[in-house]
Amino acid sequence: MSAPLLWIILPLAISAILLALLKYDRVIRWMGLLTSGLLSLIAFFQPVGSVLQIGGISIDFTSSFYIFGRSFSLDNSDRFVILIVYMTIFFFLLLMDREFVPTKFVPLSFAIAAFLLSALAVQPFLYSAVLVELAVLLMILMVREKGDQPVVGILRFLIYLSLALPCILFAGWILGGAQASTSDETRLTAAAIFLLVGFSIWLAVFPFHSWLPQFAATVHPFLFGFLFSILPVVLLLVIVDYLSSLIWLRSATYLSPALMTIGAIMVVTAGIFSSVEKQIARLASYTVLLETGFALFMIALRSDQGMSLLYQSFIPRIIGLSLLCYSLSILRQNQISLVKGGVTSLIRQFPFATLGILGSMLSIAGFPLLAAFPVRLQLLHLIGRTSLPALIALAAGMAGFLIATVRLFVLMTFPARQKWHLRERPPQVIVLCIGLLLLVVMGLFPSIPADMISLLAIDLPILW
Repeated sequence: MSAPLLWIILPLAISAILLALLKYDRVIRWMGLLTSGLLSLIAFFQPVGSVLQIGGISIDFTSSFYIFGRSFSLDNSDRFVILIVYMTIFFFLLLMDREFVPTKFVPLSFAIAAFLLSALAVQPFLYSAVLVELAVLLMILMVREKGDQPVVGILRFLIYLSLALPCILFAGWILGGAQASTSDETRLTAAAIFLLVGFSIWLAVFPFHSWLPQFAATVHPFLFGFLFSILPVVLLLVIVDYLSSLIWLRSATYLSPALMTIGAIMVVTAGIFSSVEKQIARLASYTVLLETGFALFMIALRSDQGMSLLYQSFIPRIIGLSLLCYSLSILRQNQISLVKGGVTSLIRQFPFATLGILGSMLSIAGFPLLAAFPVRLQLLHLIGRTSLPALIALAAGMAGFLIATVRLFVLMTFPARQKWHLRERPPQVIVLCIGLLLLVVMGLFPSIPADMISLLAIDLPILW
C-alpha cells in the first residue's frame, strides 16, 4: 500500500460512496467521523516507508503511487499537513449542525481534501495547478445554496482562482522551453513573473484580494471557516514545493525581498481594511490575509527557523479561524445581523459567542498569552534582525487588526437596558469554552505545536 492510495484515492472513493447515500444524513456523518478520525490517527502514528501492521497482517507502506503516467508522492515531511487536513475535517464534522450545514458537506469535504493533497503530491509539480482548480470547483458545489443566495462573491471566487491556472501553466510551458538553457534570463524572468502573478491570485494578494471579503460575506461562516482552514495552508506548501523544485528561482537574489514585499502588502492592507470594516462576517477574510502575510515572511527567511515557524503557525491559525467562524455561525443561526449595528450589546444575549469572536481575534492579532503570540513574537524577533521596514509593516498590520478587535469589543459590550438572556445552547457553550481554553493553553505552553513539528514534520523543504 502507498501513502497516496490511503490519503488521496481512498477518501475520493469514500466521497463517491457517501454522495450516493445523501438521504441517510446520520449514517453519512458517522462514516465521515470514522474515516477522518482513522486517517488522522494513521498520519500521526504511522511513518511512511515502514511496515503497516493491521492485526496479523503486515503491509509495506510506500511513499509513491503512479496513475496515468504521473507520480504522486507523500513522505514523512507531509504527515503533519495530512494530519492537519483530516483532523480539521473531523472537528468540523463533529461541530456540524444539520440545521444550517447541508449533508453534502461530508462527502465534498473528503473530495476537496483529496484533491488538495494530490496537488501537494503530484509530480511534475505544475500539474498541481489543475488539481487545485478541481478542488475549487468542488468548493463551489459545497457553498452554493438553494434559493436567492447572492452569487457575486462566489463567482468572483471562481473567476479569480481560475485565472491563476493559465498563469501557472504558461510559466510551466516557458520553463519547458528553457530547460535546455538555464542561462536564458529572459525566459526565466518571464516564467518568474507569471508564477508570481499566479501565486498572488491564489493567496489573494492586493490588488487580487477583493473576492475574499465578498466570498466571506456571501457564504455561511461555518463553510468559510472550513475551506480557509485548509486551502491557504495547502497552497502555501504547494508554493514552497514550487520554489524548492526550481533551483534557479530559489537561488535568485530577488526571491526573499519579493516575498517580504508581498507579505508586507498583505499584512498592512489586512490591518487597514479590518480596522474600518463594518460587516463582521468580512473580518474572517482579513484574518486569512493577515495570516498568509505572516506566512510569506516566514518563507522569505529561507532558513530552518523560518520553515519550522511556518509549520508551528498552522495550528493556532486554524484554531483561531475556526473559533471565529463557529461563533459567527451561532449568531447567523439566531438571525443576528452581522453588521456594525446588529451586534451592539450582543454580550447580553450571546456572551460565549462574543468571547469566542473577541478571543480568536485577539489571538490572531498576537495578543500576549494567546495561541498565536509565541509565533508572532519569534517572527518579529527574526524579521527585526533582517529588515526594519518589514518589522514596521508587521507591527502596523497587527496594530490595525487590534484596533478592529477593540472597536468590536466596544460595540458588543455597549451598555444597554435589556436584561441578560442566554440564547446559546449548552453544546455550543461547551465548544466555545473548549476553543477559548485551547487558545489560552497554547499561549501558555508554546512547545505543544513545536513538539508536534519535531515528531511529524521532518525533512522540511529547503529554500536556500
